[in-house]
Amino acid sequence: MDVLSSMRKNFSEPNYTEDFSEHGQILSVHFSQFEWSQDLILIAFENKIVLAFLNLEDVPSLNVMSEFKHQCRCSTLSISPETNLNIVPNILMFCVGGSDFKLRIYTSDMNESNTCKILAGHTSYINDVSFDPENTYLASVSDDNTAKIWSVDDFKLKNTFNLTSPGMSAVWHRDDCNKLLVGEKIGIIRFYNVESEMPVISLDYGKPLIGAHWAPVNEQMVSSLHLGELLVWDLSKPCFPVWTSVLFPENGGSIKFSPQAELLAATNSLEGTLKVVHVKSQATKLAANLTLPTNVSWHYRYPLVCVGDDRKLCFWKVSAN
Repeated sequence: MDVLSSMRKNFSEPNYTEDFSEHGQILSVHFSQFEWSQDLILIAFENKIVLAFLNLEDVPSLNVMSEFKHQCRCSTLSISPETNLNIVPNILMFCVGGSDFKLRIYTSDMNESNTCKILAGHTSYINDVSFDPENTYLASVSDDNTAKIWSVDDFKLKNTFNLTSPGMSAVWHRDDCNKLLVGEKIGIIRFYNVESEMPVISLDYGKPLIGAHWAPVNEQMVSSLHLGELLVWDLSKPCFPVWTSVLFPENGGSIKFSPQAELLAATNSLEGTLKVVHVKSQATKLAANLTLPTNVSWHYRYPLVCVGDDRKLCFWKVSAN
């Protein structure tokens, strides 16, 4: 049974929205990418992070569970795979990249125990953070031309990879936790073996990169957004992209594969649009006009894409058929 069957099938308007006007403008959103916490979503505002639960059993509804104060503007979010609210005591862990160039690690039992550990090391804007699927490492990339690997055990800096330009994306793959994808603004995508601390392979398109993502269920498939041009790569044939398509006339923003890697979603803040394309056919499956779109985030299991739009949280169900 499709738990999302109750949603309307209008691909231009959101299937479901939640008004967050009382909290202010939404800066960033992040669906958990791990099974035990797949219905949790983090929503960043000017001085706080809201944790919410998306109920999909009947009529979709979003329940705010907790709020966490954050001293500065959030640039990126990531939930740890250790997070599990189905056990006692509850375990919640997530990371926030701040405009003060620091990482903050929040942990909570959703009751009385709450901590916030600050990690200093970057010297410029943090563009992306990501926990690896085994909760061993946290990766962060920054405008300071570095990718940093932090040990989750003690949150000490394990290694720094010096880049040739600002780091835009940091992505782990579910099936190979030792490899990290790092997208550089200059247009290069590098893959590092974190254990050997060596680069493995690189992709170079020669145009400025806005974002990159690794297909969750296909270790050989990578997507990247270069200005407004969308690319799909096959790592078994890394010399040239499999296909390219001009998605936006202006610079793009965030890009993400859907759970089964059949679809690609991207936002463009300058144009004010969300677009979803089919990976194989390159057909546009969704085109939505937005006022102030954030990054894009997919549900772990379902073809449900989420974007913050000014003070609203918007959800679309997108069919790959």
